[in-house]
Amino acid sequence: MVIFPATEEPAEFNNNYIFYWNHVGLQFNRLTHSIGGPQGGPQAGPPISARALGILHLAIHDAYFALRPDQSTSFRTYLTADAPNPAQRLPAITGETDTRQAVAGAAIRVLSRLYTQRSLTVAVNVTHQLTQFLNQSIIDFAPLDVLSSSYQFGVAVADAILALLIRPGEPSADQTGYRPKEGLYGFDDDPTHPVRLLPVDPNDPTGSKVPTRVYAAPFYGMTASRFAVQSEHVIADPPVGFRLNEQQEYDEQQEYDDALRDVRRMGGAPELNSTTRLPHQTVGAYFWAYDGVNLIGTPPRQYNQILRVIAWERKTDPAPDAEANNAHFARLLALANVAMTDAGIICWREKYCFEFWRPLSGVREDPRRSYADPFWLSLGAPETNRNEISFKPPFPAYPSGHATFGAAAFQIARLFYKQGSSVDIASNAADNISFSFVSDELNGKSRDLREPYDANRRIEDQIGTVRTRVERRFGSLWEAIWENAISRIWLGVHWRFDAFAAEDVLVPRSSGDVEPYKVLPDGTTAYKDPGEISYDAMSKRHDRDGVFPIGGVPLGIGIANEIFVTGMRPTPPEQQPDGRHRCGTGGTMSGLMQSGQSSSDFEEV
Repeated sequence: MVIFPATEEPAEFNNNYIFYWNHVGLQFNRLTHSIGGPQGGPQAGPPISARALGILHLAIHDAYFALRPDQSTSFRTYLTADAPNPAQRLPAITGETDTRQAVAGAAIRVLSRLYTQRSLTVAVNVTHQLTQFLNQSIIDFAPLDVLSSSYQFGVAVADAILALLIRPGEPSADQTGYRPKEGLYGFDDDPTHPVRLLPVDPNDPTGSKVPTRVYAAPFYGMTASRFAVQSEHVIADPPVGFRLNEQQEYDEQQEYDDALRDVRRMGGAPELNSTTRLPHQTVGAYFWAYDGVNLIGTPPRQYNQILRVIAWERKTDPAPDAEANNAHFARLLALANVAMTDAGIICWREKYCFEFWRPLSGVREDPRRSYADPFWLSLGAPETNRNEISFKPPFPAYPSGHATFGAAAFQIARLFYKQGSSVDIASNAADNISFSFVSDELNGKSRDLREPYDANRRIEDQIGTVRTRVERRFGSLWEAIWENAISRIWLGVHWRFDAFAAEDVLVPRSSGDVEPYKVLPDGTTAYKDPGEISYDAMSKRHDRDGVFPIGGVPLGIGIANEIFVTGMRPTPPEQQPDGRHRCGTGGTMSGLMQSGQSSSDFEEV
């Protein structure tokens, strides 16, 4: 069994049973990405690991609030007793009152179904380790009465949510039949990791291997059931590759060219003379990485870790298991993880709609000699706690998953605490929700190994270069949304437009300058103060009328705004993907992020 290094979170957090099962879900996220091999175990990868947490917390939410309704808010349970659609009906309550047992029943059922079922593509040993971990988590939660009606009610809630939200036979992460887009601007293989050697038999990892080009979840966004969005969400075209008219092509080419210069200086490998990124920016790049790596997992895990810190600091009762805290944690974590689930589904639909190349390919393969560098290397997504080189994530660039997930999670938290009157914010401006956090990427334990990882030894006892422990403080969640997004440019794995419009974030030069945005004397890009940023820029899209947000940050904010305002209710059947439209069904958006609207139009939520 993998030996996890301890996080710096206080142990008392898990004295609350909502936090306990959230913690178990986050540990599963770490474990499946640590023992599942190059492609991960069950529920691996950013969007699918986000969905696992979304299902877990919807089940916890409904098991809790069905037995203890919250009269102080307009929010209801996700499943309801009076739902016209039988698939969305809450199981009958027949006198159950024990929320602790109900939550446990819901959580255990979800985790068992998602992580411990046998599969031909998952090694028996991996399933065994995941099952062992769940069994130990159940033992640690004692006392537990699995025969009680409250526990069984939680199981029934979990079964209903699983049946509603996971479609039988869906492709999930399967890439069978996918071929990447060819030609200029097309997403293609990582030149530093063109293939992965995967075992023919997952139960014989040392046996015959087959070279495999890995493309993560190419059909997921166009097939997976959405959870709580009520309308379509789309973004504008990337700046090049989708010509609308000659003037727009000229203007957008200028943006792309400047973005290429930007990522070369801010996202390059440290040994390159062209790299000007400063040490604190490299810290930011690593701080937010969580690229599905050993002992760490994916970005949704980190955003949950941060929300746990914020929620604990803002709890209203000093007793960890007070009902006020249970309700607070259950609602916040459900909202955040549902928002990240839909953010992942829609982001992945957009990624494989545009199939836009990553900077590592774009800089190397640019056909213009004055822009191309065939030997350019990015800092790259770090292969933490392994003896491997950095990589570019195996899915298209536009929009950024980090930017979309982080904006969705943190925007939901901002709206949640605004509703509770503990903060005074507009939905498209800075807040005062500050926090301090030590990332698992920079905790003084994680390291860049110089020999193969040994699962039987603590990471602290393995040979490699230790990542310095860095505790960082953010003055607001708005600042965290910005840095989480910009960190991907600092790693060199994303273009800036993957996250947001340059005009919203960068400092413009004086009119008449050749380059549109300011570069500081030390060679770094000049950014606006994060507290003064708003994400308002819009642009066109080739396959429908209107103008739309640019990049992952406004996409995530728009998804969060809609889910919060509409009360986290099930997505209507007509808004579910049909599996036949790679770029969505077309037409202008009908919900909160309509043509010509930005997230600032909804600040009175």
